[in-house]
Amino acid sequence: METITFTQSNYTDNYNAFQLSLPLDLGIKINPDDEVVSFLKALEGVNLKKYLKKDERRGRKGYDNVLLLKAVLFARMIGQCHLRDLQSLCRYDIRFMYIMNEETPSFMTFERLMNDYLIDDIEHIFFDVVGNICHLMDVDKTVQFIDGTKIEANANKYPFVYKARILNARMRLFSKITHAIIEVNMESGFDFPYHHFYCAQEIGYIVQYLMELMVSEYIEPVYGRGRRKNDIQRWYDLFLEYYMKLDEYEYWLSVIGKDRNSCSKTDHDATMCATKMDYYCNTGLSRPCYNAQIAVSDGIIVNADLFQRPADAKTFIPFMERYRKFTGGYPIYPMADARYGSEDNYMYCLTHGMDLYMKYGMYAKKNESGFIKKKFNPYNWEKNNNGYKVCPGGLVFDCHIGDIYDESGEYLKIKQKMTSQESCEGCPYKEECCKRKNHRKVLIRDTVLDEFYAVVDKNLFIEFGKELRKQRSIQVEGAFGVIKQDMKFTRLTRGGVKNAKMEFLIVYLGYNLIKYHRYRLKIEKKRQKELLNFKVMYIKNEI
Repeated sequence: METITFTQSNYTDNYNAFQLSLPLDLGIKINPDDEVVSFLKALEGVNLKKYLKKDERRGRKGYDNVLLLKAVLFARMIGQCHLRDLQSLCRYDIRFMYIMNEETPSFMTFERLMNDYLIDDIEHIFFDVVGNICHLMDVDKTVQFIDGTKIEANANKYPFVYKARILNARMRLFSKITHAIIEVNMESGFDFPYHHFYCAQEIGYIVQYLMELMVSEYIEPVYGRGRRKNDIQRWYDLFLEYYMKLDEYEYWLSVIGKDRNSCSKTDHDATMCATKMDYYCNTGLSRPCYNAQIAVSDGIIVNADLFQRPADAKTFIPFMERYRKFTGGYPIYPMADARYGSEDNYMYCLTHGMDLYMKYGMYAKKNESGFIKKKFNPYNWEKNNNGYKVCPGGLVFDCHIGDIYDESGEYLKIKQKMTSQESCEGCPYKEECCKRKNHRKVLIRDTVLDEFYAVVDKNLFIEFGKELRKQRSIQVEGAFGVIKQDMKFTRLTRGGVKNAKMEFLIVYLGYNLIKYHRYRLKIEKKRQKELLNFKVMYIKNEI
């Protein structure tokens, strides 16, 4: 068999298609303006080895986990997300050859790295790398712009489960079980207890008793067309069906939990959310998604997390607590849109030293001309000197008739029910204003929330608040735009909340690294320009 030999001698003069030249000076071959230079500078002060320690075991020495992690992060930085592509890059891309010390791991090596190490320690790695980048760029983390978006999960969008449907179906099943127990007690003389609610275990006891009865009486089960079932077998099959259905309902309710209203059957951690169908923000199409929350300071994502709750207002407190856990403090100026403006979030900010700059639901609507014209809406009514609402008919709603206690959130909320001491019978606006049959208008008054709204209005009216409002849409919405459009990250590739969070944080680390790269190039360009101007001035002075 003929063999082909590759010769390196005098390859410049004797060029052929099969020549092979190995660059021994990989570091010199890389352009100083390349992304890999910024990448390595950003990771210089980060101790990644403490999160990637390998257990001592016999056998062949494996790859360095720190180098593997650097290859994964750099691949995300330049927009490469597939592990098979990463395997090829380590073989043929000079930058990855330099990072990996010319080692060529397979895609399964990177997969094992993620499953064995990154899935547990990616949060610590994220905050360590982000902290170092913020130090290099002198990022002001006291101001954070917060927003969320729905990231589609790696799940089938058709098979899903809604909690409301399960609860309704379970109530109908309870009624069937009650009628069945009453009927079997009357027909067979049993004494099975019946009530309005049942659990699967309770029905399982009935099924077990009927099965033991069939065994003791030598009743052979029969199935198929034309074969008559015994009465005991007929009841056994019916209650077995009820038991299996009730057990299924209880399983899905435990999967959904108390904080969610739905879940996907192919990814139990994903929640069905209404997503945007087009760029005009039309919604209505429900898909299995995760709620991705980020906080941006000076263009850098300083905090990021995935939530199973669709509502943004419920994510703010655990989002801030997570930031305090890894950084030891809170931002002073958290800026978010109206979806975060709840009484719980305002109270949380007040008790933890954060100023109120988050909008509330009526912040923009209250100034709309169409809303202002609705004079019978209590929100548009004027207040007297004592702070009580005055209706268009001149009645003062200063009579306290009761309280409403709300314990559903993080803090106790007490709302007052207010009405007028005078009757609305003689009012000319009675038919338009009062919808109740007794023609008595009742208002719900929350004095604490009103005070919060007043503080927010004051903070957002000053120049600093106006600048925060403008920067929020630029920074945090811009970050989501880059990640979804430029980095093509619109759908997760891993299932489960832990795997999804790992993938999510790696993507956002890649975003921060490319931001630092552009910052470094800008600083280097500015420095070179200043040096050039200095040389020109020096030459002029010499002349």
